[in-house]
Amino acid sequence: MRRVYPARSAMYPDHDPASLPYHAQRPRSSRARAVADARICGMNCMHALAEMLRQLFAARQGRAAEVLMDRCSRAALEKLVRESSAFLGSRVLYAVEDRLRHRKPQLDDTALPTIRAIASVLNAWLHDGRRLAIRAVLRELSEDELRELAALPELNDEVATMTGDFAGGNAP
Repeated sequence: MRRVYPARSAMYPDHDPASLPYHAQRPRSSRARAVADARICGMNCMHALAEMLRQLFAARQGRAAEVLMDRCSRAALEKLVRESSAFLGSRVLYAVEDRLRHRKPQLDDTALPTIRAIASVLNAWLHDGRRLAIRAVLRELSEDELRELAALPELNDEVATMTGDFAGGNAP
Protein backbone atom coordinates (compact mmCIF):
# COMPACT_ATOMS: atom_id res chain seq x y z
CA MET A 1 0.00 0.00 0.00
CA ARG A 2 1.33 3.48 -0.92
CA ARG A 3 1.44 6.17 1.67
CA VAL A 4 0.22 9.59 0.71
CA TYR A 5 2.01 12.43 2.40
CA PRO A 6 0.51 15.89 2.66
CA ALA A 7 2.11 18.51 0.43
CA ARG A 8 4.68 20.64 2.16
CA SER A 9 4.02 24.30 2.36
CA ALA A 10 6.81 26.72 1.62
CA MET A 11 8.84 27.91 4.55
CA TYR A 12 8.16 31.51 3.59
CA PRO A 13 4.97 32.54 1.79
CA ASP A 14 6.85 34.60 -0.80
CA HIS A 15 8.92 31.53 -1.79
CA ASP A 16 5.92 29.44 -2.74
CA PRO A 17 6.04 29.24 -6.54
CA ALA A 18 2.37 28.29 -6.72
CA SER A 19 1.31 31.59 -5.16
CA LEU A 20 3.22 33.71 -7.67
CA PRO A 21 1.99 34.56 -11.16
CA TYR A 22 4.05 32.88 -13.86
CA HIS A 23 5.78 36.06 -15.02
CA ALA A 24 6.82 37.26 -11.58
CA GLN A 25 10.55 37.54 -11.10
CA ARG A 26 12.35 36.21 -8.05
CA PRO A 27 14.07 38.84 -5.96
CA ARG A 28 17.81 39.05 -6.56
CA SER A 29 19.76 40.41 -3.63
CA SER A 30 23.05 40.22 -5.52
CA ARG A 31 21.55 42.25 -8.37
CA ALA A 32 20.58 44.99 -5.93
CA ARG A 33 24.11 44.96 -4.55
CA ALA A 34 25.55 45.22 -8.05
CA VAL A 35 23.31 48.18 -8.93
CA ALA A 36 24.23 49.95 -5.70
CA ASP A 37 27.95 49.38 -6.26
CA ALA A 38 27.72 50.63 -9.84
CA ARG A 39 26.00 53.77 -8.63
CA ILE A 40 28.36 54.42 -5.73
CA CYS A 41 31.86 53.48 -6.85
CA GLY A 42 31.75 52.34 -10.48
CA MET A 43 31.75 48.56 -10.16
CA ASN A 44 33.64 47.89 -13.40
CA CYS A 45 32.65 44.20 -13.55
CA MET A 46 34.43 43.27 -10.31
CA HIS A 47 31.53 41.34 -8.78
CA ALA A 48 30.94 39.54 -12.07
CA LEU A 49 34.63 38.62 -12.28
CA ALA A 50 34.56 37.41 -8.66
CA GLU A 51 31.46 35.31 -9.37
CA MET A 52 33.03 33.87 -12.51
CA LEU A 53 36.19 32.85 -10.65
CA ARG A 54 34.08 31.26 -7.89
CA GLN A 55 32.12 29.32 -10.51
CA LEU A 56 35.29 28.16 -12.26
CA PHE A 57 36.94 26.92 -9.07
CA ALA A 58 33.72 25.27 -7.90
CA ALA A 59 33.60 23.35 -11.21
CA ARG A 60 37.27 22.37 -10.77
CA GLN A 61 38.28 24.38 -13.81
CA GLY A 62 41.43 25.86 -12.30
CA ARG A 63 43.25 26.06 -15.62
CA ALA A 64 40.38 28.08 -17.15
CA ALA A 65 40.48 30.39 -14.11
CA GLU A 66 44.21 30.94 -14.63
CA VAL A 67 43.64 31.79 -18.29
CA LEU A 68 40.90 34.24 -17.28
CA MET A 69 43.20 35.91 -14.75
CA ASP A 70 45.97 36.13 -17.37
CA ARG A 71 43.58 37.85 -19.79
CA CYS A 72 42.68 40.51 -17.19
CA SER A 73 45.00 43.40 -16.44
CA ARG A 74 47.05 43.56 -13.26
CA ALA A 75 45.11 46.65 -12.20
CA ALA A 76 41.80 44.79 -12.54
CA LEU A 77 43.04 41.85 -10.46
CA GLU A 78 44.46 44.15 -7.78
CA LYS A 79 41.15 46.00 -7.66
CA LEU A 80 39.35 42.67 -7.39
CA VAL A 81 41.45 41.65 -4.38
CA ARG A 82 41.15 45.08 -2.77
CA GLU A 83 37.41 45.68 -3.23
CA SER A 84 35.83 42.24 -3.55
CA SER A 85 37.79 40.14 -1.09
CA ALA A 86 34.69 39.58 1.04
CA PHE A 87 32.88 38.05 -1.94
CA LEU A 88 35.76 35.93 -3.21
CA GLY A 89 36.19 33.35 -0.50
CA SER A 90 39.57 32.22 0.79
CA ARG A 91 40.32 29.70 -1.98
CA VAL A 92 39.71 32.13 -4.84
CA LEU A 93 41.39 35.00 -3.00
CA TYR A 94 44.53 32.90 -2.53
CA ALA A 95 44.53 31.92 -6.22
CA VAL A 96 44.22 35.54 -7.38
CA GLU A 97 46.93 36.76 -4.99
CA ASP A 98 49.22 33.90 -6.06
CA ARG A 99 48.60 34.69 -9.72
CA LEU A 100 49.48 38.34 -9.06
CA ARG A 101 52.72 37.36 -7.30
CA HIS A 102 53.88 35.20 -10.22
CA ARG A 103 52.49 37.37 -13.01
CA LYS A 104 54.80 38.04 -15.93
CA PRO A 105 55.10 41.70 -17.01
CA GLN A 106 54.40 40.94 -20.67
CA LEU A 107 50.89 39.74 -19.80
CA ASP A 108 49.80 43.34 -19.21
CA ASP A 109 50.68 44.15 -22.83
CA THR A 110 48.15 41.59 -24.09
CA ALA A 111 45.52 42.09 -21.35
CA LEU A 112 41.93 42.48 -22.45
CA PRO A 113 39.32 44.74 -20.90
CA THR A 114 37.59 42.81 -18.12
CA ILE A 115 34.28 42.65 -19.99
CA ARG A 116 35.97 40.96 -22.99
CA ALA A 117 37.73 38.44 -20.75
CA ILE A 118 34.39 37.62 -19.17
CA ALA A 119 32.76 37.25 -22.60
CA SER A 120 35.27 34.61 -23.70
CA VAL A 121 34.45 32.41 -20.69
CA LEU A 122 30.71 32.94 -21.14
CA ASN A 123 30.99 31.65 -24.72
CA ALA A 124 32.89 28.58 -23.53
CA TRP A 125 30.31 27.93 -20.81
CA LEU A 126 27.51 28.12 -23.35
CA HIS A 127 29.13 25.38 -25.41
CA ASP A 128 29.53 23.30 -22.21
CA GLY A 129 25.85 23.78 -21.35
CA ARG A 130 26.51 25.75 -18.16
CA ARG A 131 23.63 28.20 -18.53
CA LEU A 132 23.05 28.54 -14.78
CA ALA A 133 26.65 29.66 -14.30
CA ILE A 134 26.20 32.18 -17.13
CA ARG A 135 23.10 33.55 -15.45
CA ALA A 136 24.89 33.81 -12.10
CA VAL A 137 27.57 35.98 -13.70
CA LEU A 138 25.13 38.09 -15.73
CA ARG A 139 23.16 38.78 -12.55
CA GLU A 140 26.20 40.59 -11.13
CA LEU A 141 26.53 43.07 -14.01
CA SER A 142 24.92 46.51 -14.07
CA GLU A 143 22.61 47.51 -16.93
CA ASP A 144 25.34 49.53 -18.66
CA GLU A 145 27.75 46.61 -18.43
CA LEU A 146 25.09 44.24 -19.76
CA ARG A 147 24.53 46.52 -22.77
CA GLU A 148 28.29 46.73 -23.35
CA LEU A 149 28.61 42.95 -23.09
CA ALA A 150 25.70 42.32 -25.47
CA ALA A 151 27.23 44.68 -28.03
CA LEU A 152 30.52 42.75 -28.22
CA PRO A 153 30.86 41.15 -31.66
CA GLU A 154 32.56 38.02 -30.33
CA LEU A 155 29.76 37.24 -27.85
CA ASN A 156 27.55 34.31 -28.79
CA ASP A 157 24.02 35.34 -29.81
CA GLU A 158 22.38 33.17 -27.16
CA VAL A 159 24.43 34.78 -24.37
CA ALA A 160 23.62 38.22 -25.79
CA THR A 161 19.94 37.31 -25.65
CA MET A 162 20.30 36.21 -22.01
CA THR A 163 21.54 39.69 -21.08
CA GLY A 164 18.07 41.04 -21.80
CA ASP A 165 16.69 38.97 -18.91
CA PHE A 166 18.83 40.97 -16.50
CA ALA A 167 18.77 44.37 -18.19
CA GLY A 168 14.99 44.68 -18.07
CA GLY A 169 14.71 43.91 -21.79
CA ASN A 170 16.95 46.84 -22.76
CA ALA A 171 19.81 44.72 -24.13
CA PRO A 172 19.63 43.12 -27.59
